[in-house]
Amino acid sequence: MDEAAMAKLTASETAAYCTWAAVQTLGGWGYARAFPVEQWMRDAKLEEIEEGTSGIMRLIISRSM
Repeated sequence: MDEAAMAKLTASETAAYCTWAAVQTLGGWGYARAFPVEQWMRDAKLEEIEEGTSGIMRLIISRSM
């Protein structure tokens, strides 16, 4: 379970960071629905929330140490 929590935390935070950087690169166009990066950012944010928030994943990881 600990490895799964580590993998989920790493994957969700990496996806959120990468999509945030892509939106920032595109500027105002990054928020336009005409570009797929807008959908990717919403999906990445959802992954941080689904199946336990990042805070809960950190709690699970810290308890195993």
